[in-house]
Amino acid sequence: MDYIALSKEISYALRHAPHEYGLILDDQGWISVDQLISALNGHGRFACVEDIEKMIQISEKKRHEICDGKIRALYGHSVDKKIIKEPMKPPDILYHGTAHRFIEKL
Repeated sequence: MDYIALSKEISYALRHAPHEYGLILDDQGWISVDQLISALNGHGRFACVEDIEKMIQISEKKRHEICDGKIRALYGHSVDKKIIKEPMKPPDILYHGTAHRFIEKL
């Protein structure tokens, strides 16, 4: 299984073009994993739940999450529908990536 290609296609389907896959995301961007698999199969990408779980597990960028039989993209949406996210307390320590060329300006 090409997990990078699977991740890219799932990202496209969930973040940018759910309508192309016949998917309707809920207000928080969730869709059932079974619906996603069916939609992917209809586009010639054959995957099962285990493939999607492994894709999420090995991904360094953590673009997706699965919970209670549903999946969603965590960020990067370009769909017209506003994705509602629940506010939460940030962790005690946060890190921000900064290019070396800007460090001296801090």
